[in-house]
Amino acid sequence: MKAKIGQIITFKADYKISLKNGGNALVKKGDKAQVLKKIDETTGEILYLTGAASGKSQYIRLEVDENIDLDDITKKLIEELKK
Repeated sequence: MKAKIGQIITFKADYKISLKNGGNALVKKGDKAQVLKKIDETTGEILYLTGAASGKSQYIRLEVDENIDLDDITKKLIEELKK
């Protein structure tokens, strides 16, 4: 999968992630995350936005296009301003 920085991705299956401070969190089908940055050619950093992992970041196997997804970033900014 290839994603742009700022793009919101939706997970298509359930899986567990290990947390830095110990324990696990369940990422469920339909949970969302935002692509934060490109680490290398096959790795990107994401921030979980929903579910048990909300607020946690993780490096995952993901090809990240260095272009910015302005639509998703704009939507997120507008949502935050409405709060």
